Amino acid sequence: MEYGITPNISGLKCDNSACDYKDKSIKLEQYESYINAPCPACGSSLLTQADYDQVQSIIAMMEDVNSKVTSGEFPVSPNGEKASVSFEFNGTGTVEAKIEKLS
Repeated sequence: MEYGITPNISGLKCDNSACDYKDKSIKLEQYESYINAPCPACGSSLLTQADYDQVQSIIAMMEDVNSKVTSGEFPVSPNGEKASVSFEFNGTGTVEAKIEKLS
């Protein structure tokens, strides 16, 4: 099955700009248990409810796009163009998206 968006969501980083704590091993399925959990390095929130809610919104959007690709409503690029989109969260629920064309 051909998809428009393939999700690859994992890892958390501390929202405190003075802290560089990151844990790339945390899986999306574990995120809910990290809401308002303290950062092991500085004690700031590791994942706010606002950021968690945004992640859930992004997942819902991806599922919607993929269902439209599957139904033919959104055709997949005929030349196979791909891009990587990363999302940067800061604890406020505000998201910055960065898009990198892969092919």
